[in-house]
Order: sequence, then C-alpha cells, then structure tokens
Amino acid sequence: MRLVFDQAFGLDEDSLHDVVAVLSERLRAHPRLRRPLDRVVGNRWAEFEHDLTHFIAALSARTGDHGGGLAALFDAFPELAPEHVADARDLFVESALAILPLHAAASLSDLADSVCDLTLRALRLQSSETSAIPLPRRISEAEEALRIGAGLG
Repeated sequence: MRLVFDQAFGLDEDSLHDVVAVLSERLRAHPRLRRPLDRVVGNRWAEFEHDLTHFIAALSARTGDHGGGLAALFDAFPELAPEHVADARDLFVESALAILPLHAAASLSDLADSVCDLTLRALRLQSSETSAIPLPRRISEAEEALRIGAGLG
C-alpha cells in the first residue's frame, strides 16, 4: 500500500485540511455526535481541526508523531461507544469522497478503517482475556500500535 501522501495521489496537507473542515461541519450536524462533541470540543473547533489534520498526516506518513489522539479522545469522551466510532468513520469517508479524487479518498478510507478497528478493539470486550485488561491499558496498546504503524495496512 502506498502512503497517503505519495505524490501519485495528489494529496497534500492543504487537501487533508479541506477534508477535515468538511468533516468538522458534518460532525457538528450529526444527530448522535453533535451533543457529545459540543461538550468535548466546545468552541475550539479550529484547534480540533488543526489537531485532527496533524493526527491524520502523522499516521499517513508513519512518523509516530500523531500526538496521542486515541488516549486524548478517550479522556475527553469517556462515554465513547462503538456506534460513535462507526459514525465518525462514515462521516470521514464521506468527507474525503466529497473533496478528493477517488484514489486519494480510498487511501484515506483504508487509514480510517484501520484506526477505527484499533479503536473498536480497545472499546469492545471480545474475550475473557481482553476483559481482564483494563480499558486504559487497551487504549494505551492501541495508541502504541498507531505509533509504530501496526495495523495501518
């Protein structure tokens, strides 16, 4: 798999910021995500967009400098549930498709699926072994997997 910022895709940080701006609008309008995100983000949407753009760019480039996005998300949004993750992923993919050529949107969609899979594994208790691991540790393990690029295709 090529990295998202491979020149063949024609995707740069400005294009990624445009995707995040559209995503931000869609998140604020979403019936299930709007209220919890209003509490989490408040009136700091510009900062949220900047941080999310950095997070995605760092994951895409596999720099390991994505800033602890999952841990921060869980800290700020303790009621985060699998349906919230799925909704956000769907909105992200829709936003990418609205802004980018199909091949670039597909690359971002693959990245979103990988991040969501790691997040959902941390959220869900899948076995007796997993249930013995406290949520903060599962989040930390998912964060470490992102840092090293594990599971990112």
